[in-house]
Order: sequence, then C-alpha cells, then structure tokens
Amino acid sequence: MLNDGLIGNKSVLLALSALTTGNLNSKLNKNAQPYKMQDILPLAHEYIVPPLTDEEKAMQVNNALLAFAKTAPKIPDKIASISHGG
Repeated sequence: MLNDGLIGNKSVLLALSALTTGNLNSKLNKNAQPYKMQDILPLAHEYIVPPLTDEEKAMQVNNALLAFAKTAPKIPDKIASISHGG
C-alpha cells in the first residue's frame, strides 16, 4: 500500500526533498552538518535510493581507498595507473 502511493509521487517527493533540504541547509552555520534527503524523508529515501548491495559497498570502499592512495606525493606508477571501479 505504501509503495502504491509512492510510485505515483516520486517526482513530487524528489522536488519536495530538494526544496526542503536546500532551505534548511541555507540556514545552517558553516561548521554544521548539512541535511540530506534521508534525514528529511527517510521512507521516501529508501524507496527512491535503494540500499547498496554488499558488492557495491565493497566497490565503494575500494574506490575510496584508491582515491586516498592516489593523493600520496610519491605514488608508484602501478597504483597511479589503476582506474576507479575496476
């Protein structure tokens, strides 16, 4: 039942979350953590942005580690030649 109502309102939920988070984030201090769609509309967020699979989570961790490693000043060519996601 919940999904039936959300399917037709996906564009409305996306617009509402963008406007709400933008409005709230514009009023935050510089050091404050910004609001995200997940904070404002958690049920809609789970519907619109499905959770990552274990494989996607592992790839995300690998890409973050690779990006961090590439910031080293004297990175070996073997590491520098690796592309993200592969």
